[in-house]
Amino acid sequence: MRLKQLLLLFGMASLGLSLWAQSGANTVAGTLVDLKCYKAGGFKGNEHMGMAECGMMCAKSGIPVALLDSKGNVSTILAPAPSLAPHVGQQARVTGKFDEKSRSVIPEKVEIKQGSGWQEVKIQSTM
Repeated sequence: MRLKQLLLLFGMASLGLSLWAQSGANTVAGTLVDLKCYKAGGFKGNEHMGMAECGMMCAKSGIPVALLDSKGNVSTILAPAPSLAPHVGQQARVTGKFDEKSRSVIPEKVEIKQGSGWQEVKIQSTM
């Protein structure tokens, strides 16, 4: 693992522990985006920058996935990005410990919109 990835993982784990001690679960909804491409160019789907499945490839490589809500707020999901990679660009709702100041969430449950219902996504454990 590269140093940047280790530092990012350590930072996410540290933030996660501090958020875990805070208030109860909240649910946020929006579109799953890979944070790199969204921050670099506002890309919201899975296919962008002339690449099919760019968002999925970024998430599979460990780039964090975030939730972009209807108001334009971006909330980083503090979970292993490869677990969410197949769903980049899809509508999702995340229930978990939400920190307004850092705009991040430790997910207890992630669900993807499937037709008129929702299907839970299994998130890999970091430990």
